[in-house]
Amino acid sequence: MTPPEKESNRRGRKRVVASLAETKTLALYREGRRLLASHDYDQISVSQVSKAAGISVGAFYVRFKDKDTFLAFVIANSFAQSRAIFREQANARYLPNLADVLIAQFSNLKFAGVVRAAIKLGFLDKQHREPFDEFLTLVSQHLAELLLADVKKAEHRQRVAAFDSALAILTHAALFIDSDIDLQEIETQQVIIDLLSAKSASAKPLPPKKRSSARSENKLPKSARDSESLRKPNADKVKNRGSTRRPKKI
Repeated sequence: MTPPEKESNRRGRKRVVASLAETKTLALYREGRRLLASHDYDQISVSQVSKAAGISVGAFYVRFKDKDTFLAFVIANSFAQSRAIFREQANARYLPNLADVLIAQFSNLKFAGVVRAAIKLGFLDKQHREPFDEFLTLVSQHLAELLLADVKKAEHRQRVAAFDSALAILTHAALFIDSDIDLQEIETQQVIIDLLSAKSASAKPLPPKKRSSARSENKLPKSARDSESLRKPNADKVKNRGSTRRPKKI
């Protein structure tokens, strides 16, 4: 189905309403995310995105008023998809699973690139940051629903603060490419689990990043937890790949 069109003053061409259901808009969206994975938003040009998407600059401008409008579109749709993914995957009260879902999202280079763009552009216009803040709010609320059902109300505020601390660590790792926080390190993952499980008081300091470690966009971070057991909340065994810590169930 062809998206509705509106009149455009640019060279007499009709404006196309931007939608991921439309082929060229989807191509621009995907290339925008790919470029943000390795560039700051101010290093990306309209011609660069258009060329990467295989369309003309004119075709870009009948869909988006300018680069700022395009980035707002990319940010809003990226976090809308991320919210849906989190709801779908974080559906069990099993801490290693919940931690891995979050770590996988924030370790994804395209997601991290959108996080950086949302936060940095948010200093110029808070509208750009709102989708990310909505994503964080949804994650915190969803964790509370899953993990605080049997917790005394007096402890809720402290537990939610621990959730927010875990999200702050994940955000820091995504925001700063050269950060010393490495989400692929087992020790870092254990800190996230401890925060989600209210063991923040006993959590060890975050380990320094090993500069030789490489982050993967399409793979889950390396973990001491067996991938099969993470899909089964009732699994009673976890493989140990060199770490003496074992994830705790609740």
